[in-house]
Amino acid sequence: MLNNTMLNNTSVGLKQLRLCSVTVLLFWSLLLSGSLWLYVRHEWQSVEFIGKKIGLTAVQKDYIYELWNAHNGGIYVPVNSINQPNPYLKDFPDRDVVTLSGKKLTLINPAQMTRQAYQLERKLYGTGGHTVSLDAVRPENTPDEWERKALISFTKGKKDAATLLKKDNRILMRVIIPVIIEKSCIRCHIRQGKQINALQGGLSITFFIDSIVALFQQQFKTSALYHLLIYLIGIIGLVIFYTQTSRQITRRAIIEKCLRRKKEEWEKTFDAIPDIITLQDSKLRIIRANQATYDFFQTTPEKVIGSPCYSLFQKDTTICPNCPGVRSIVDGTQHCSTVEYKLKDKFFHICSAPVVDEKNNFQYFVYIARNITDKKNLEEELFQARKMEAIGTLAGGIAHDFNNILAAILGYTEMIKLSLPENSPLENDLDQIVLAGNRATGLIKQILTFSRKKKEQKEELQIDQVVREAVKMMRSSLPTTISIQEDIDEQCGVVFADPTNIHQIILNLFTNGFHAIGNKQGILQLSLKPVDIPPEQVADKPTIKPGSFVRLTVQDNGQGIDDVTMHRIFDPYFTTKDQGDGTGLGLAVIHGIVENYKGFIEVESMTGQGTAFHIFLPTLNTTRKNEALPETDPHAPLPRARGNEHILFVDDEVHITRINHTLLNNLGYRVTTETHSLAALKKVQENPTAFDLLITDHTMPELTGTELAQAVLQLRPDLPVILCTGYTAACSQQDALQLGIKQYVIKPLSTKKLARIVREVLDESKEYAAKQ
Repeated sequence: MLNNTMLNNTSVGLKQLRLCSVTVLLFWSLLLSGSLWLYVRHEWQSVEFIGKKIGLTAVQKDYIYELWNAHNGGIYVPVNSINQPNPYLKDFPDRDVVTLSGKKLTLINPAQMTRQAYQLERKLYGTGGHTVSLDAVRPENTPDEWERKALISFTKGKKDAATLLKKDNRILMRVIIPVIIEKSCIRCHIRQGKQINALQGGLSITFFIDSIVALFQQQFKTSALYHLLIYLIGIIGLVIFYTQTSRQITRRAIIEKCLRRKKEEWEKTFDAIPDIITLQDSKLRIIRANQATYDFFQTTPEKVIGSPCYSLFQKDTTICPNCPGVRSIVDGTQHCSTVEYKLKDKFFHICSAPVVDEKNNFQYFVYIARNITDKKNLEEELFQARKMEAIGTLAGGIAHDFNNILAAILGYTEMIKLSLPENSPLENDLDQIVLAGNRATGLIKQILTFSRKKKEQKEELQIDQVVREAVKMMRSSLPTTISIQEDIDEQCGVVFADPTNIHQIILNLFTNGFHAIGNKQGILQLSLKPVDIPPEQVADKPTIKPGSFVRLTVQDNGQGIDDVTMHRIFDPYFTTKDQGDGTGLGLAVIHGIVENYKGFIEVESMTGQGTAFHIFLPTLNTTRKNEALPETDPHAPLPRARGNEHILFVDDEVHITRINHTLLNNLGYRVTTETHSLAALKKVQENPTAFDLLITDHTMPELTGTELAQAVLQLRPDLPVILCTGYTAACSQQDALQLGIKQYVIKPLSTKKLARIVREVLDESKEYAAKQ
């Protein structure tokens, strides 16, 4: 719209310029043409004036001669063929005379004298005078049309007459003056009834003025050349003016277009910024705001412009405490602060910056309010996560120490069992100690699994086993008022997932179910079943492929979810819980995990009757692995895997070295124990071939288990190493295997597990050495 308007304005400007230029051109042409015409007219009048003056001078001289003749009563000339006696003077007695010598003379009157003189002039020069009269006696004195009109004008008082004529490409000048009857002429004209001072006729003269006209033509050419030069100078000036002005108009149009475009870009950018931006004057009144301001406050410019900012943000009539805008007005610098918008429970990071003119005088300030509510929530969540991380780290450290305690309890119990006689009544009691220790070991394992810090590591999981472990952990953390009912199918198959994520799904679903039930008696039902998903069930889920899935269902008999809340249960930070009971991230996390595994979630709920979450995860086409005999069974027989190899056992706990020394000795091995890792390394350095196996704890002072293993393997690369740890976060299995360690085991170790692992590692080492 603005571009069209600008183009129209430019077109109108150029059109007006063209009209003005044409008008000036016409005026200039008329002015120079008029000037030239006036010059020609003036010069032609000058030619007429000069010609008339010449003619008058000549004819007046002729008139003087005629008067002289009249005053002298005429003159006598010899009679010849030209001068015959004048018949019109026959009444004059002395018209004809004879001289003493006998020469005949006749009287010539003034008119006849002048007429003969003019005849001679015409004969000699082709032009000459003419005597005329309105009532001519002689035919040759008859006037032509121009002369007749002149004579008539003389009767009306005109003194003379003149005109220019063109004849045979030559210019003629005609001049006529009146002839008045003098007293000396009356006797010739008395018979005609003439009176003194009456008009007798006129003297007319005709002569060429080519020389004067030629001079005029030369001057005309010069003047015309000057006029043409001046005209061309004016045209050139007009062209320059038109060109420069049109360029200025075009340039101005381009500049205006650029300015309009920049203004449009600025306005679009201003309105596109998602932060709330206002421009305010020194009284904190809003003079401009961007679109984000109107959208956030759901208002219009008419209601915002001119109102103070504190009435918009705080619905208050006083300035907010520590307002950064006020400080910017006072000291002319930028200021920032964080404020809470109480009406909508929002947090904003506020910045203000003054804008000054070229004289450094304050004009207005820019007020930017960025909504940092999500950032605040994330900070709180991060703080909570760090607390949980610290708790997890603390739990891991406690679990490590507790593993060492359990190792001592289980080790000494197995040693006592080995020293008892057959069918001893104490054997059953000792078996119960082992069972309790194994349950504690499983609980510690679950705590370590959930609290470990590592990147997501997907693997093939027997999901029923992972779910059972997670349920056991949750059983110990839920109140006894909550009853847990399990229905787990052991033929659910294998899923490709991270066990920690499965634990997190169970934890969040059980926690939500517990909060839904509240303090009353309730039931949490968990089922795990294999299902086949047909294409029509996932027709509305383009990212889900039909096939084999496992369905994990957690159902509670709590208060249920209404229809309005159901649409937002997976939104981050959305929660219906009271403050302090949760952040609203649990279901969002579950949703993210399930989507990452190419699965989906279905929810069934009825207000007042509970909720059921169905988690569908795809299964792999992998057969279920055969389960080994649980090593935690206290009644299982001791393994027959024995040997006589030399084992170096390193652990900083004295009782653990004593127990494992006894257990390995009972299996036939030669055992050297060491509670200091540096001392153990020194023994290997002194005799690298003295040992057939190194079993080391990981978390030790001086050198850690991995550092000791690296140092030993540099001395003896073929020496098999078993790394034991009670804290999985210290070193992962993958890291240990990459260092060349043969086995990575979690403490505490039972006699059966220790015997099996030691034998497997030694046999593998011997087989590898035989192949080399």
